[in-house]
Amino acid sequence: MEKVAFGTSGMKVTRMCVGTWNMAAGEGWGPESENAAIALIRRALDGGCNFVDTARVYGDGKSEEIVGRAVKGRREQVIIASKMMHGAPGEVAPTLEESLKCLGTDYIDLYICHWPRPSLPFEPFFEEMARQREAGKIRAVGVSNFDLAQMRVAAEYGAVSLQPPFSILWRIPDELLAFCREQSIAVTPYSPLAQGLLTGRYSRAKAEVTGGPRRHNVLFSEKVFPSALAVAEQVDAVADRMKCTSSQVALAWALRTPGITSVIVGASSPEQWDQNVGALQLKLTDDDYRQLSEAGLQVWSRLGPEATMWGWKPT
Repeated sequence: MEKVAFGTSGMKVTRMCVGTWNMAAGEGWGPESENAAIALIRRALDGGCNFVDTARVYGDGKSEEIVGRAVKGRREQVIIASKMMHGAPGEVAPTLEESLKCLGTDYIDLYICHWPRPSLPFEPFFEEMARQREAGKIRAVGVSNFDLAQMRVAAEYGAVSLQPPFSILWRIPDELLAFCREQSIAVTPYSPLAQGLLTGRYSRAKAEVTGGPRRHNVLFSEKVFPSALAVAEQVDAVADRMKCTSSQVALAWALRTPGITSVIVGASSPEQWDQNVGALQLKLTDDDYRQLSEAGLQVWSRLGPEATMWGWKPT
């Protein structure tokens, strides 16, 4: 699997990253057991993937524990990203230590500020992150869900990556993506399949939107879902013509977007992961890329510049 430079960090990552949010206990969905989750991660690593994403809040450390067990014996071959919430600087060291313990390692390759809190200053938090980096507990610092103004501050303190939601149906503002490209900041989107909306699950199989995390997702709201579903049907049509899956088309679209370093993809089985990896070999035509881009943009642009995927963000 091809590896690319991860911003200015000196690390190289594969263009597809194993997302492990769905492996945690609670409202996630994914592998049927912890052993199945470990098997899925190992399958991805055996196939050449070297990038795994987790977070402290995914099952209160459960996801980190699964990742730690999965990479045991091959830790040096894997780039592990984990996250903590923006808080007081005194929270950084103890939260990091908890993650290190769960992961069974003495360093984290990429430690990410999960969500910004506008009510708290950034500088003391990032100064403490920098101290942990200098101590060797962190190789690089990244951020998630930051807007342009927040990203500018993070970059001043050495942040090398941004992890935003991004898909055909949910975009990164042009100014933010341009800034990341200009500053050589890696961009690693989560939810490139829009929580299943772009997989054919709802447009082909006509699955019903029930409980779980999707009930909080703006794309599944009564106001947005019908138009989002129409875009998903366009994705299905491209997939039928190219004789591939809808998921592969959606992932290939994200990977083709200039400035995107690697996409974070969850899966429920090794077979599903293998299928998604096929997107790395898929080449969309210019027309297909443009038409899908325009269709999805019409949905996202209706939501307003302050919209978040979950209709919520920390204060």
